[in-house]
Amino acid sequence: MDKITLKGVKKIYFVGIGGTSMSGLAMMSQLNGFEVSGSDMRACSYTDKLEEKGITVHIGHAAENVPKNADMLVYSAAIHMDNIEIVTAVSYGITLVERSHFLGLLSEFYPDTIAVSGTHGKTTTSSLTAMTLLNAGLDPSISVGGTIKQINANSRVGHSEHFVIEACEFVDSFLHTKHKIGVILNIDEDHLDYFTGGIEQITESFRRFAMILPEDGYLAANGDDENVLKIIPDVIAEVETFGLGEGNYWRAENIKYDDLGRPTYDVTMGGKYYDTFTLRIPGAHNVSNSLSVIAVAHRLGIDNKYLHQTFDEFDGAKRRFELEGEVNGIKVFEDYAHHPKELEVTIAACKNYKHDKLYVVFQPHTYSRTFLLLDRFVNAFALADEVVLNNIYSDRETNEKWNVYSEDIMEKVIERFHIPTRVISEFPDIVNYLTEKAKPGDIVLVAGSQSINQVAADMITALEGKYGK
Repeated sequence: MDKITLKGVKKIYFVGIGGTSMSGLAMMSQLNGFEVSGSDMRACSYTDKLEEKGITVHIGHAAENVPKNADMLVYSAAIHMDNIEIVTAVSYGITLVERSHFLGLLSEFYPDTIAVSGTHGKTTTSSLTAMTLLNAGLDPSISVGGTIKQINANSRVGHSEHFVIEACEFVDSFLHTKHKIGVILNIDEDHLDYFTGGIEQITESFRRFAMILPEDGYLAANGDDENVLKIIPDVIAEVETFGLGEGNYWRAENIKYDDLGRPTYDVTMGGKYYDTFTLRIPGAHNVSNSLSVIAVAHRLGIDNKYLHQTFDEFDGAKRRFELEGEVNGIKVFEDYAHHPKELEVTIAACKNYKHDKLYVVFQPHTYSRTFLLLDRFVNAFALADEVVLNNIYSDRETNEKWNVYSEDIMEKVIERFHIPTRVISEFPDIVNYLTEKAKPGDIVLVAGSQSINQVAADMITALEGKYGK
């Protein structure tokens, strides 16, 4: 079989074009001169943006959507091989390329690809890294998993050798890129429907990611994470550790938070004072992750003034602890958190805000993750004052094997922490319940990776109707 390349490719069709990563790759492809079209099962903000750029987007999958003269069809891992558009493309003789392979093809164009990996925190950290390079005038290309507000997009085509990418471990996607600089934020159990070998298989995947780095490459690795530490001895590139614990080459000390949970902290490099930074985004996890941004910037010779500029401007990627609005002293946040660790650190970040009561709304994603990490999900809610659970959302598996429900989380949260918890299936009912319950000074956090963010927007509308704008 001949090696797949982009040589001679003119027309590309994307199946699942409305996904965060796929939409960014589609936009980058158009900006690189390819003729782009695609499809998705439902319209969303990303498909709207693609259409605004002149890209044809079909809602729904159908054989007639696929151009007979397309040179390549790119599909996401969520698309099955019996999909009608995949079957049609095969009958036309169109080359099929999975999303991560396509990102790898693009990365070959950029000798200084910076790949930000980790089970948690990739989008925020890759966005901070990209914005630092932009502010420093390095004109990077960008492909991340969420919208960066400053560029109002999740992708960008620059005119330099730098390419900042969010490197995802699901189905070993990040093993297809050719990166010169790597970041590993953490290694945790997730995507256990694919990583059936558990944490050992996941750690091995990250080790292979780090081994892609050449001898003259660079890895910033979280020295507080025991799984990350296991792979460092095998890396041939230069490695510097970062974290909050002693012994890290890059370390944050003397962390202080203001009333909005924003941290200020001193950074040491090799045990010596380096600089003092302040983030607009809350949480100790973001302090740790920001150290990798500082380390990469130092590696690239970027002046600290551009780090300060970025940290002062950046208030989060879209759907990453984002303030949806505030009405009558009630703050409503939304977050993409769908893993217990992400929930835990986001709830902890809420607690750093000055507030009265914290309501947490959560929509679990996939039956396998909910079943296999059930106990960790329960513990993640320990700091909440009240919990509202939506039904489990799963777009790639059925519940026959797992037999797990949101009620299973509810019962254990009540039993373990005596926290008021309920399951509400319909979004309008969640909105109505919380609109009645929430009082001035309270925080409502709406968390989950899928459609639950609609609750945050609808709640602001409901609160405005109750109290006036």
